[in-house]
Amino acid sequence: MTPILETVDLECSFWISTGMFSPKKTLAAVNGVSVQLLKGQVLGLVGESGCGKSTLAKMLLGLQKPTKGNILFDGQPFERLSQFERAARVQPIFQDPYSSLNPRKTIFEIITLPLSVHKVGTSRDWLQKAREMMDLCGLASRYLNSYPSQLSGGQRQRVAIARALVMKPEVVICDEPTSALDVSVQSQILNLLMDLKNELGLTYLLISHNLAVVEHLADRVAVMYFGEIVENEDTEQLFNKPNHEYTKKLLNSVLVPDPSRFARSV
Repeated sequence: MTPILETVDLECSFWISTGMFSPKKTLAAVNGVSVQLLKGQVLGLVGESGCGKSTLAKMLLGLQKPTKGNILFDGQPFERLSQFERAARVQPIFQDPYSSLNPRKTIFEIITLPLSVHKVGTSRDWLQKAREMMDLCGLASRYLNSYPSQLSGGQRQRVAIARALVMKPEVVICDEPTSALDVSVQSQILNLLMDLKNELGLTYLLISHNLAVVEHLADRVAVMYFGEIVENEDTEQLFNKPNHEYTKKLLNSVLVPDPSRFARSV
């Protein structure tokens, strides 16, 4: 099966300053990453802060140009697609709904913005589509003319999800989609994402620090460390019998009710 999204030896480096009188040095944020995302799959991407997860996500969204390597979409080079084609086929759901939504736009304007940018349908079509997406994401249509500040955190993230899915993308990159939400609504949003995945046939790249969420939702898990993928296995295999030393330490860093939960992995 041809992966719907694939990276081949992907690299991204930045020049950083080390001092006023020192020469700049190269920082490899992503270093030789090769991963495959199969259609209908949930690939979890885990690793500590600063390991390159968000930089990888930006490259997959076309927001950051790779230094080296290739990104393939359905087996074709990603750079051959226009910016509009990329946005139509790959969409993000960001971490913080407080900052990812324009506070000066109504919920209707936010959800239908992709339709406006891509010039899809008429304004009457947009109203119907906005209502459909809100219903699909568990939002009452009475919020159409509301502003983000009038909604709760969970409702704002539902708006962000509706906006991401309004163009019917094939791949959705979820960058810590629940970490900014109250614990009481995190499970609701995660259940919504999985329901939408099954109903719409979506493929997810799930970036998260929450290993319990990744274990529950992901089909495969890739572990990132200092810009490299050090382990990429089926979820059950990785959590029950990790091979890389960093993966073992990462699993053992989780506070769980049963202290012996990952003891066998050491």
